[in-house]
Amino acid sequence: MTALAETDAGYSNYLDLETGEVVRINDTDDSAATEEVRNKIMEGYGDRFRYIPGGNASPNDAAVTAWLEAEGL
Repeated sequence: MTALAETDAGYSNYLDLETGEVVRINDTDDSAATEEVRNKIMEGYGDRFRYIPGGNASPNDAAVTAWLEAEGL
């Protein structure tokens, strides 16, 4: 639920469908390690990774369910 509550525009969150973990990317970090993770996400986007939009100040189970359904999961 933390990813749905993300308010820092400098970060993006993605759900890794293989591991069930949320990957948080610092969008302003141009280090080689971050670029490697970012490229891995973009290569697997849709099949393995799904973007999690933030901005929900108080996400609850219903918000998570709505996001999962919208993603077809």
